[in-house]
Amino acid sequence: MFKNLKYFILSVTFLMTILTCANERAITGGKEDKEAPQIISSTPQNESVNIDQNTRIVIRFNEQMKKSSFATALQIWPRPAGGYELKTGWTWLKISFNEALDTNETYLLTLDKSVQDLRGNGLESTFILAFSTGKDLNAGRLIGYIHGDQNLRKNGNLLLYRQFDTPLDDLLKLPADYIFQPDNDGNFELPYLSERSYMLFYHWDRNRNKAIDGDDYFGRPEIATVRAKPDSVLTKHKIWPHLIALDRVKLLEVSQIAEQFVQIRTTRPVTLESLAKIELFSETMKIPIIGANTVTGDKYAMHLNTALTINENESVWLRGFQDTSGFQLNSDTLKLVIPASIDTLELEKLDVNWENGSTDRQPSDSSRIRISSNLPLIFTADSAFQIVDTAVDSVDILGSIEKVNSMAWDFVPHTLIADGLNLKWKIETRFIQVPLNGRELDSLMIGRLTTISEDSLGTLKLIQMGVSTLECNLRSKGLNRTFQLEPGTFFMVEDLPAQQYSLSGFIDLDGDGLYNSGDLGPAASSEPFWIYPSEIKVRARWETDLGIWNLHD
Repeated sequence: MFKNLKYFILSVTFLMTILTCANERAITGGKEDKEAPQIISSTPQNESVNIDQNTRIVIRFNEQMKKSSFATALQIWPRPAGGYELKTGWTWLKISFNEALDTNETYLLTLDKSVQDLRGNGLESTFILAFSTGKDLNAGRLIGYIHGDQNLRKNGNLLLYRQFDTPLDDLLKLPADYIFQPDNDGNFELPYLSERSYMLFYHWDRNRNKAIDGDDYFGRPEIATVRAKPDSVLTKHKIWPHLIALDRVKLLEVSQIAEQFVQIRTTRPVTLESLAKIELFSETMKIPIIGANTVTGDKYAMHLNTALTINENESVWLRGFQDTSGFQLNSDTLKLVIPASIDTLELEKLDVNWENGSTDRQPSDSSRIRISSNLPLIFTADSAFQIVDTAVDSVDILGSIEKVNSMAWDFVPHTLIADGLNLKWKIETRFIQVPLNGRELDSLMIGRLTTISEDSLGTLKLIQMGVSTLECNLRSKGLNRTFQLEPGTFFMVEDLPAQQYSLSGFIDLDGDGLYNSGDLGPAASSEPFWIYPSEIKVRARWETDLGIWNLHD
C-alpha cells in the first residue's frame, strides 16, 4: 500500500512539473531582468549565398523566449511560395518552407522588437537575416525618414510593392512585397533589394480596416515611385504623413442638456475654427445657433446654444464642419436625447488674445482675456470679473466685459497690462446669470494668469536660398508660428520665448495653404518639404542667426 502511495505521489509531482513548465509566464523571484534578449547564431548566417532552395532556418537566443511572440514578429520577403511552418523551443526558432525557394533570389527575414523573453523584454532593434539562393545578394537599398511625432513613427507601416504602375486601390487588394517600420527617430532602411523601381508609401491604419480612408495617416515620397540603388547613388526619401479627411463627420452623440442647449460629439476634433461656419439642421428646419463653443477635456465635443428648442428624438445633422485639415464636411444624422440638465457653471482655461494673434503671453494695447464657459451666461456687471496683480501694494486692473457669444465673453483692460507679471483672476458668480437653469452657482472662481517678460524673449533670423516661397512652421511647447519665407531674403521671427524649437517648411504647389502628402494615383507625388536638421535653441535677449537654411539633404 505504501509502495503504491509512493508511486502515486511521485507521478502527481512529475505531472505538475510538466504542466507548470508548459505555461508561458513571467518568472518570479531573483534579481529583476531588464536586459534585452540577444540572438547568438543563425543558420544560414547573414549575407550567405548559394543557399540550398530546400534549406531550413534556425535562429538561437541567449535566454528563454516567449514562444507566442514569434508569429507576429516574423516576416520573410519576398513571401515564399507555399508559405512556411514554425517550430519553437525555449531558446530556438526553426522555419521550414513548404515549397522550394526560388532560384537566384535574395530573401530577407526580419524579427521586429516585439519578440520578447519571459520577462517581457523585447529585442533592442529589428533583427535582419539576408541570404541568397544564387551567387550574389541584391545590392539595392532604400533609405529615408518619416517626419512627425512619435506616434507616427511607432504606429505606421511602410509598404513597398514591386508593382509601381498600379493604382493603390488595386494594390491594397494584394499583400505588400515588403512591410517595415522606421526606428524611434523616424529613420528607415531596407537593404538587399533588387535594383529596380517600387511603389512606397506610409500608412497608419487607425481604424484597422486594411484600407486607406478617412481618419488614417497617409504619406508618400515627393516622387511617387522609388528606385532601390546601391550605396554609391542612394537617395534619401522623405515622407511627411498627414491625416486623410473624412468625407463626412460621423455624429457619436447628440444630447440636449438644457432647453436650448445641445452637446454634440463627433469623430473629428472640434476647434473654435471648426465652429465658425457650422450650421445645425433638424428634420423640419435649420436651427439658428446663438453661440458655439468647445468643451473642456473633450476635444471631440461641442456645445451649441440654439435659438429654438429641438424636440426629443428629432434627427439632427451638421453642415459646414471644418475638420483639422481644413476640409468642409457635412455629417450624418443622429437622434436627439434629453438627459439631466447641468447645474454648475464650468470655465475653460482662460486665454489672452493678443494683437498679433499669437499665443505668446506678451501684453499689447489690445490684450483681451477670453472667458469661455460650458453654459450660456450673462455678466450683469463689469466687476464680476477681476484681475489682481499679486505683487505687494498692487491695485486691481480695471476693465470692461464684452460679449462674444452666449458662451464666450472678453475682458478688455482699460490700461496696458505690464509684461512679466503673475496675475490672479476671480469671478463673483453672484453677478452672473445662467438663463438655462436657475440653479445656484459656485460662489467664487479663482485662477492664475501670467505674462511673459520682454527680457525673456529672443529673435530668430534665417534665410533660404531655394527658388520658391516656403510655407514655414515653427513649433515649440505652447507655441506654433507660421510664416512665409521668400528665397534669398532674411526673415526675422521675433518675440520668441527662450526654449527649443523645430522648423519645417513646404512648397505650396496647389496654393491651398495646406501640405499635400500625395494622393493615391501611381503618378502622384507629394509637395516638397524640408525639416531643419536640428533643434533650434532660442536665447533670451539674443538674436539667433541660423544663417542659410540648406534645403538639400
